This record gives sequence, structure tokens and C-alpha cells, in this order.
Amino acid sequence: MLKTNSGIGARSTNRRRAGFTLIELLVVISIIATLMSLILPAIQNAREAGRRTQCLNNIRNVTVALLNFASSNKSRLPALSYYNRNPGSMVPSFSDGRSWVVEVLPFMDQQGTYDRWDNALPWDSAVVNSNGARNINLAGELYIEALACPNDESAFSIPGGLSYVANAGFGDSTVGADEMVQDPGHSFHAEDFDWDSNGTTLEVTDTKLTRDTGVFWSEFGSVPSTSNPSATIGKIYDGSGNTIMLSENINAGQGNWANPSLNSCGMMYPISGAPSTPGQTDRASNAVLGNTPTAILPGTQPYINQRKTGPEGAPFPSSNHPGIVVVSMCDGSAKTISENLDEYVYTQLLTPSASRLRTLATATQFVPEKPVSADSF
Repeated sequence: MLKTNSGIGARSTNRRRAGFTLIELLVVISIIATLMSLILPAIQNAREAGRRTQCLNNIRNVTVALLNFASSNKSRLPALSYYNRNPGSMVPSFSDGRSWVVEVLPFMDQQGTYDRWDNALPWDSAVVNSNGARNINLAGELYIEALACPNDESAFSIPGGLSYVANAGFGDSTVGADEMVQDPGHSFHAEDFDWDSNGTTLEVTDTKLTRDTGVFWSEFGSVPSTSNPSATIGKIYDGSGNTIMLSENINAGQGNWANPSLNSCGMMYPISGAPSTPGQTDRASNAVLGNTPTAILPGTQPYINQRKTGPEGAPFPSSNHPGIVVVSMCDGSAKTISENLDEYVYTQLLTPSASRLRTLATATQFVPEKPVSADSF
């Protein structure tokens, strides 16, 4: 009987080759690459959205602390900075004190830190104070999460880090060799403006109007004219929801949230020009409260994100959020504002009471700001 061989030979002819061909492998790789190109931007956008949300929450929490401070102090916000008067001098002189951050510590779950702080000593004092602590260590070694934006590499998770600065309005400033704005003290009674165009600066009329261009101003020791210098909540003429209280600044802090320097804890709008002279256009009415906010101090870039790559201490709004900066308003709200915001609208948002109508008998060029429209920012 004839038998057929259905063994090895048959199995050999029916065997199929395992694995991918080169073409199949390339197709799979291209599909994976396409999916990654779609997924990674979405992941990055989601992460950025999360960081932006955290930043909004942080600045809102700090703003609530400031409002709570005001509620406990006859509706008055803290000073931008506090400077201590040096004793034993016929001519008043002052030394560094502390920033506004120190004043709101009790309202940010930091009562223990505040109780150990000594207001009679400078913020950077290494002297063991009456409370058994050193000011420089209290601020320089303490990280407060609410004070830092997660996108700010110079402040986030860093002891002493500060991302949020106070709206200090307009200033009569100079620019240093490193293009840094220099406005020591930043007090409304010392800014060299002639708002009423009478050829004299620093009169009562001038200082009152200067005060209306910013929310926070510095306080100097026992000098009566500088006491309680900042705005009062409930008396913000331009509208608390239309006035910036805090802004991000990734160049803020300089390593210590207690530093009272304007460059560390505030932001401002530097005005161009020389001090007013009879017969000349004064810098204030020409540059600020008319219908254009031009004539900024040469060498400065005070608008949103213009100095984000500048040196640490540039006192202007900036962030690492793409195309925006996070701010809080005097009504306690927080929002994002585009870096393409109209320059005049930006100056409107800085001033708490600059749209107030005034009677200045000698002012031939003075024009108050227009009220800001809610759909313009």
C-alpha cells in the first residue's frame, strides 16, 4: 500500500513568516508620531492651564488678604513700603523697613511669622530681635506658596520668593545705567509733578492728584503727610473692578518678599520729561491724564510683558504665561489681561481715581482720564 508523506515536507510548505515587514514597521512608527504630535500639545496646554489656574487662585488669595487687612484698618490698604525714621537726626532720614507683604502675614495663615517680626528693624537685619528672631531669616528662609506663580522660576518653591507686586501708580523716575527704573521711596508727596500747570510742583493740589494715580504708596516713619498713604477700599472713584491691585512680575522679589524697594514689591508707570517749568508743558498732564499715555520715561518698557526678559527688579507687569499676565482687581477678582492691551487702557486700569472731574483754576492742559469701559480689557 502506497503511503504519502504528510510530515515535515508538508509542514514546511505551509509555514508562515512571523513579524513585521519594514513597510509595516514604518507605517506603525508614522502613526505613533502623528498621535504624539497631536497629544503632546494638548498635554502641554493642559499643564499650562493648570499653572494659570493656580496662579489665579494664588493672586486672588493674596488680594483677599489685603482686603481683610483693609477691613481691619478702617478700609485702608497697607502702605507699599514702610521706612523707619532714624533717631537723633535734626534732618529726617530713613532706613529700610518692610514691604506690604509683612503687613498681611496674619491674614495669610502666617501669624507666627508676623509675631516674630520686629518692625523697628530693617527687613534685612541679622540682629536677634526682641522676639528672638532675625528679620532676614524670617523672610529669606520662608516660602509662602500663595506668593509665587508656578510659572515663575525665580520665585516658585524658593524661600523668600515673590511673584505678585502692588500697583504703585505713576512715578517721577530716573533710569540707571542698567536701564533699571529708580524711584527711591515712591511717595506721592515727593513725585515732581505740576498737575495744575502753575509752575510749582509738590503743592497740595499736585500731591493729591498724584495720590490718585496709584493704589499703594510708601510711608515714612512718623512724618504725618505720609501716614496712611494707600487707597481706601470703597472710595476708589474709577471703580474697584476697574482698578488693578496686584500683578504678576517674574522680575519681582529679588530673593525676599519683605524687601521694601519699589523694584521688589511694586510696579509703576514711569513718566518722561524734566520737572515742570513755567511756560512749558508739564510732564503729567501731557503724558498721563490726557487721551494718550505716551511720553513714558526713555529707556523703560512699562507695558505688559515688555520687560519679561529684563533684569531682576524691573517693576513692570510680566509673566511666563503665553501672551498674558495675571492681575487682581480692587474688588477681589482675578483675571488675565492680554499683553496686546491698549496702552491707554492700561494706564486707566492703574489709576484708582484719575477720572474724577476737578476744578484746577490754572490748568490750561489738564484733562482727566475717561472712565474705562468693561469691554476694553
